[in-house]
Amino acid sequence: MTARKRPIIVAVDGPAGSGKSTICSEVSRRIGWSYVNTGALYRGVGLLASDRGINLEDEAAVGAMLEKLAGAIFWDYEKHQLFCGEENLTPRLGSAEAGNAASFIAKQQKVRKLLLPVQRSLALNAPKGAMVDGRDIGTVVFPDADLKIFMTANLEERARRRLRQLESKPVAGVSNNNQSLSEVMEDIARRDNQDSKRGEAPLKKADDAVEFDTSGHSQDEAIDALIAIIRDHGLL
Repeated sequence: MTARKRPIIVAVDGPAGSGKSTICSEVSRRIGWSYVNTGALYRGVGLLASDRGINLEDEAAVGAMLEKLAGAIFWDYEKHQLFCGEENLTPRLGSAEAGNAASFIAKQQKVRKLLLPVQRSLALNAPKGAMVDGRDIGTVVFPDADLKIFMTANLEERARRRLRQLESKPVAGVSNNNQSLSEVMEDIARRDNQDSKRGEAPLKKADDAVEFDTSGHSQDEAIDALIAIIRDHGLL
């Protein structure tokens, strides 16, 4: 049998709050694969630009910064943490600041072009297999993935999950939860619209993706179901 030249790649796309990061990270842990959260990359780059006083709408300036720093950005597979050099960006990735920054830079063509090889490298360096989640993994980053999943859930459930996430992951000891459910629903709906209509790498289901609706499922149920899908495709 010919040796496999690269790790198994499972590409998971879907809208905010569908459960991608929580489910994919735990599935990866249980099956002994690596996990790469590409959304964290955009949040991290947004923070790096904000910290340097760069106008987030200045695509040339953000791109110039990223050209200098791209080689220093890496994902710790074991800890599920994002670093730029020795700086651990992870504690701030769940903040509203990071989310707002990401919404500006994720639609910039130059940023996406520069981060594309970074995302591919992070996954292809995995020792066995990699779960890679984001908005355009199956359509742009890994159109040749071994399996593509489009994870979704209804809007209200996604908003409730986002509220719980904000409550459970305070930044600098202060809760991020200062929004009502309706406000979070509005934010997510606005993000859905922005992600699906942006000109560069819009959020959409790949033609050959398996749709996975997590509505009404507990976290453990969704994790077990995703592992079953991977197994059913002969990847475990």
